[in-house]
Amino acid sequence: MQQLLTRIRRLGFAVILGVCIIIYIGLGIVYIQQGPKQKELEDQIRKTMLVVNKPLPSMEELQAKYDAVNAALAPMETPEALEVIVDIAADNGIDVNPESNKFHITAPGKPKEKKLGERTYHVLSFDNVRAQSDFDTIMDFIADIDSGKTLETMILRRVDLEWVEVNLAQEEALRRAEFRAVMQAVADMMKDNNLEEIPNPVSFEKGLATNEMTAFPDATTTEDEKGYTGKGAPQDGYLLYEHDRITADNTTDYETVTYIDQAVTQYYYTCEADGTVRQFNGPDVATAIEYFGSEEIVYEVAARLAIDLYSKPAQG
Repeated sequence: MQQLLTRIRRLGFAVILGVCIIIYIGLGIVYIQQGPKQKELEDQIRKTMLVVNKPLPSMEELQAKYDAVNAALAPMETPEALEVIVDIAADNGIDVNPESNKFHITAPGKPKEKKLGERTYHVLSFDNVRAQSDFDTIMDFIADIDSGKTLETMILRRVDLEWVEVNLAQEEALRRAEFRAVMQAVADMMKDNNLEEIPNPVSFEKGLATNEMTAFPDATTTEDEKGYTGKGAPQDGYLLYEHDRITADNTTDYETVTYIDQAVTQYYYTCEADGTVRQFNGPDVATAIEYFGSEEIVYEVAARLAIDLYSKPAQG
């Protein structure tokens, strides 16, 4: 009997020890599983505290915002509304001069009443606003209207876009044509003389542009530096007009080549070693106007917009 009781005690102790081990392991598993949830809870608490600890706006700030909303919703006469839209276009870079034909707006009809929730508003509808310019400028204008950046009570109801060809003025067309001719002549000269870089170009950093193609783009590279080994006297430099070209096949001889049909151009130019040409209206690049664009055909974006302007009805 004594032995039986001893075995029972031993068995009971083993059972209790096993149960404790199982409970300990179970608690460990639960703790491990709760770790990510605990971290998630701590993150939520931290984010909540950021909001809670944010100082509330003062009564002065709330009153200012309330006044701004009321001011934006103040009744606006048609001439004033037209002026606001024209100013938005001009501020975003659109040419609103009537002679340019780049901006057109039609006066709206009488305000219409529109009920939103419990409030009734007057709505001025501008159904035919047309603006034309480069893509970025048009996008800025549309974004200003759509976001309410200038006037929060203005709603962009519809917008249509199309690409249109620009009719260039004769002077602008001639400027671009000359620019293209000079750039092409430089490219042809470099290719004809096997140049990856122009040795001594009339570069922008030197501060002076030239319109003399007999000295452009490089008037200083000597005949020896060009590889001439003959007994003649070829002209120095890599020129666009009457350039003395020395071939790699026969460095004892040269031939005079002209890459552009003008000895003197109307506009002034600089050229970098890689052949990049820049165009100016005078020789001093620090004070001269630089021109951009050489395309023969230019396209712009024309946008047609429908805009609604909301306001509170005038108090009788």
